[in-house]
Amino acid sequence: MKNAIKLNVIVGVLMILLAGFSITGQAACTSGCGSFSGGQISLEKLSVEANDVDLSTSSSEPKQLTKTDELDVLIVFKLNKSVNDVQVRAELTGYDKSDKEKVTDETDNFDVAAGSVYDKRLKLELPIRLDQGNYALKVRIETREETFTQTFPLFIEGEEHLLEIRDIVLSPESEVKAGRALLASVRIKNRGERQEEDVKVKVSIPALGISASDFVDELDEEDCNDNRSDCDDSTTSEELFLRIPDCAEPGDYTVRADVEFDDGDEEVSRTTQITVAEGDLCSGGKSASSGASSAKPAAGRTVIAVSQEPNTVNAGGTTSYPVIITNEGSTSRSYSLSADASFADAAITPNVLVIGAGESKTATVTITAKPGILGSQQFTLTVKSGDEVLQQIPLKANVIAPASTFGRAKKLLEVGVIVVLALIIILALIIGFNKLRGNDEDKGEGQSYY
Repeated sequence: MKNAIKLNVIVGVLMILLAGFSITGQAACTSGCGSFSGGQISLEKLSVEANDVDLSTSSSEPKQLTKTDELDVLIVFKLNKSVNDVQVRAELTGYDKSDKEKVTDETDNFDVAAGSVYDKRLKLELPIRLDQGNYALKVRIETREETFTQTFPLFIEGEEHLLEIRDIVLSPESEVKAGRALLASVRIKNRGERQEEDVKVKVSIPALGISASDFVDELDEEDCNDNRSDCDDSTTSEELFLRIPDCAEPGDYTVRADVEFDDGDEEVSRTTQITVAEGDLCSGGKSASSGASSAKPAAGRTVIAVSQEPNTVNAGGTTSYPVIITNEGSTSRSYSLSADASFADAAITPNVLVIGAGESKTATVTITAKPGILGSQQFTLTVKSGDEVLQQIPLKANVIAPASTFGRAKKLLEVGVIVVLALIIILALIIGFNKLRGNDEDKGEGQSYY
């Protein structure tokens, strides 16, 4: 009876060991423990790492990994015999979005010598749609006739900050004429575990030097489930206005969308294409200034009105120049203004104007003269539409020295003396009149009437 019990115990131990060596077992393979499906080849060594985390240690709990763009898998193994045409393959299971998005990588076929150690590194690109949760890494070592498979449980944590640009929507969609407006909006989804605030969306056509930006105030975390009626982890930006320059070369251009988030520390980008066709607004002419108040381009499309009479300003003081721009074209245009003044600090409000056909808008050029620079000064106002310089207008300022503190004090003292003298004279007159009136009253009291 005792011998039977001992025999059962030994058989049980052997069954447990064999279970650890099974093809689909979860425990890591150690020296001499793994056999291929045909039984002719065995593994003398196998270790597996994913993103520098060792998966080979025996544990029933899933190994925890942080979600990254890709899973870096290192497989180190040794076989007991030489084999030709070996292939190593790794696959992340548990992600079943579609066959096209299977997360897998494999090596080319190679030959293995008995007793030699081989290390193979595989890259598994993780889809941005991969949710936080439990997965498994399946490792396969295959020959022409036999296969070894082992699976390692994983828990992949989602990233705290992760945005995805789902789409760039253009209007018109595929082709726009030079000189016309291109409207762009960006569809964004929050794939992260944190709510994002003040997300900056920028759309640009770098080859044309044009761009526009917008801000998304708030974007909830992915799959937000706090039962709020306004809970949303995706949004579309406002339409951004991009005006194609009048004389843009026809052809295909890259439209780029950049999204900044996590206080500007993170950024994602996406591009699409737009075809620019030849427009009907390019004349090659540039606006020219008349000396008094207005300037007209040769094509008669834009009128720029600004006084060129010099403004007088104290050193350290401020003066302004209003600029009126009229768009006489048939479509909206965007204008940018800049000022170059060495003797002063210049600011323009607003410095970009979008003006509809037949409309006029005003911008204000404000200069603050620097202390210590006096006399007649000149600076240049530049008006552009896209990359085209429409006009460079010279403007003047007469900078004078401010009144000194001593001079102001002297004037105040002079005024004060005059006021005091006036008060003394008035007081003397009042006293004199009172004395005269008192004498008259005394004389009246000394007379007798019969």
